[in-house]
Amino acid sequence: MKSSLKKSLYVGLAAVSVLAASGFAAQNASAKSYAYVTKPEYFTTAPESRNVVPTGGNALYTKPGTTKGARVIASTTTMGNLAKSVKSTDFFRAYSIVKTNRGSVYYKVVSFDGRYRGWIYGGKDDTKFGGGITPATTTKSATMPSVTTGYTIADASKNTIWTAPKNTQYKAAKITGFDSTDTFTVTGAETKAREGSLYYQVKDDQKPSVTGWIYYSGLKAPQGNTVKVNYVDKTTGNSVGTSSLSFDKNASYTNATTTDNLKSILSGVPSGYVPYSNDYGGSASFDNRDAAAIAKNGDTVTFNVKPVATNTTKAIKVTLVDQSGNALKLNPNDQAAADASGAKAAFQVPAGSTITANDIQNIIIDAHLTNVLDSLNNKYQFVSGSDTPTTTSDAGNTITVRATYQLVK
Repeated sequence: MKSSLKKSLYVGLAAVSVLAASGFAAQNASAKSYAYVTKPEYFTTAPESRNVVPTGGNALYTKPGTTKGARVIASTTTMGNLAKSVKSTDFFRAYSIVKTNRGSVYYKVVSFDGRYRGWIYGGKDDTKFGGGITPATTTKSATMPSVTTGYTIADASKNTIWTAPKNTQYKAAKITGFDSTDTFTVTGAETKAREGSLYYQVKDDQKPSVTGWIYYSGLKAPQGNTVKVNYVDKTTGNSVGTSSLSFDKNASYTNATTTDNLKSILSGVPSGYVPYSNDYGGSASFDNRDAAAIAKNGDTVTFNVKPVATNTTKAIKVTLVDQSGNALKLNPNDQAAADASGAKAAFQVPAGSTITANDIQNIIIDAHLTNVLDSLNNKYQFVSGSDTPTTTSDAGNTITVRATYQLVK
């Protein structure tokens, strides 16, 4: 899905109809303080070839920036922050183009999430993007899975197929028309250029007209091999429950320590217990982590747990701060993720003990907040947590702690 701009198709129109079509008021030729639109031009290239990213060198306006009445929608600072964004929703699509009497090219663009829409300077050459925007590559090629046939959708109520990897094209949409029992063949693989998320292109074996993209973990590979998970209370050495991991019948082993396998293992922890250690996303709870990484069909891996403690904290609220101690202005979803992870029983500590820097780091990792964007799209990276002592009276209370981040330039 590489973006490229082919030469625009010029459509000549009479001066009066041009001005009417463009929606811009005609300017008196003697008015030297403002430029005016001389003619609109029209794209003939595929929409996906017109994905762009701001350079930060020009602002976004309500109309071409040098024309009368143009107002700033997004400043050069804002556009610069969007250029550094780690979110696919902050890419733009160019969909209209005009030229002014001064020879300047302006493009009308819209961000993939629709939050920003307006006109931006595009240089003097209408055959290529320039000025305040440059071509964007929203996805990258990825390695195909070793097995490409026989897949099913893991949970059709949560996972779906998209016309393009989610948010990598303007108005990427969900695809319908398939059944949860259908099987699929993988025909392509790409990662989102900014987030790095892996998507597979699939084709419905029963309904060949249904084809699109799905997040890799939304696919369930042909099953046949299993690994038994034995939950052992580390304090007593007794088994308190079991579960199993299924994996591709054509694979020689599975790595039980991967994020997706760990998610399944953690969801199977018996009631009344929590992982013995939260380090490495919880994989430190394996009795033999190295062996768990190469578990073969029929193997049993031991996952250590411990009873949920009494007289513990109720929740650990993590406040994200910069290196000067100022709280970061997060988007609501990121703060909600931090709060949700901090409320998990696995992260609570006995009242009177210390919430360690490592405890805080584990919460941050669990919430997937190692890297964050603030409300101005500045990128921050987690540095460390701060040891926070509790008192015996903190049982059942929510304790606020700090996680320090550094600005990534």
